Amino acid sequence: MRESHGGRRLATGITIGAGLIILAHLALAFSFAPYYLKGWPGPWAAWIALAMVVAVGAVSRAFWRNLPDWLYAALLAGLIAPLWLDVVATAGLLQYGVTSTAGAAAGAVLMPVAAIRGTRIPLAAAAGIGLVLAVSALVQLDSAGASVVSGLSVAASAVFPVVLVTLAVSGFRRLVGRELDLSLVQSTVGTPHSAVGMRASEELAQLDFDAEALLDDVGAGRVAIPVPAEIAERAGSLAARLRVRLIEGRTDTWLRHAVTESAYLSDRVTVDDPSGVAGLLSKTQRDGLLLALWLLVGERPKGATSPFAVLVACRESAIGSEAGAPLLTIAIDVKGVARRRVDPATWDALGSLGRYEVIVGAEGFRIDIACSVEKIDIAGSPAARAAVRSRGELNG
Repeated sequence: MRESHGGRRLATGITIGAGLIILAHLALAFSFAPYYLKGWPGPWAAWIALAMVVAVGAVSRAFWRNLPDWLYAALLAGLIAPLWLDVVATAGLLQYGVTSTAGAAAGAVLMPVAAIRGTRIPLAAAAGIGLVLAVSALVQLDSAGASVVSGLSVAASAVFPVVLVTLAVSGFRRLVGRELDLSLVQSTVGTPHSAVGMRASEELAQLDFDAEALLDDVGAGRVAIPVPAEIAERAGSLAARLRVRLIEGRTDTWLRHAVTESAYLSDRVTVDDPSGVAGLLSKTQRDGLLLALWLLVGERPKGATSPFAVLVACRESAIGSEAGAPLLTIAIDVKGVARRRVDPATWDALGSLGRYEVIVGAEGFRIDIACSVEKIDIAGSPAARAAVRSRGELNG
């Protein structure tokens, strides 16, 4: 996922940003060095501890692509050492402008961790580091005075970058999830007029296996003839399920399967196509309709109070049929989103279907589309005749 969709570049950019922040805190440590008490290690003990934690993490990452959970927890716990050493070294020095350096840098170390291992735990750890640094600054309020603001700013610098990384990574993961789901359901665009989707294919495969197993048992003599009542009931159930699937398959078009099999469209879009006329659309028209629905669903505002729903009604126009040129009408009723919020690319996608008209209402808007399609004899097609024969055999 990282290599194919740019995630590796995102993690690399976050790591470079973390490195720059750590170098900035290290430069501050050098500038603060003269203010530390003589005879004390100053900030260097904390920086050495932080370098050891980072080195162990880098070496472990080279050996294990996915760090074991125990090692991940140990590295996070190891950040306590540089934080504590830095807090002890800077205690009472805030009045001279000396702030935490290694402790704040420990928060920056969590930035690439959030991009690789998830965001919740690194964000919680960064919040804990920021809290410790903030408390360390506040306890020096009497002696430091206004310099406490600098201490609190450093505490915030340990948390804010991790928050930004969390937002970036979460948005990236949502984007990748949507793109993968769109790529998955786009496979239905190239299906014939009436075809089963992936879920229906799995069900048909299981039904076919059960039927073959039952016939094999009868043919091999493992099931006596006449078959027992339990086996006969099982055979009747298989026949009924196959009959229902074949009848439904005559009107289950690519559009219904695309909506049903999509994690983003299934609970937001409803398809009303009792005659299965959406199967008459060309591949270009199907791509345009699917992309338009995708963009419309993506425009749902967060925290909206009004219910969001998209209803797609497909019908065959009698006027177009009488003129000899088949004409379909597609009505897309959108509720919960204003027209002004719709992405302009949506209208470009709808333009590939045919002429459309937008009617604005109180709760949303409706798009009426007139689509010209090629005339196909669905009733006389080989697939339809095979379905009818199979239905007759099952009934018999």
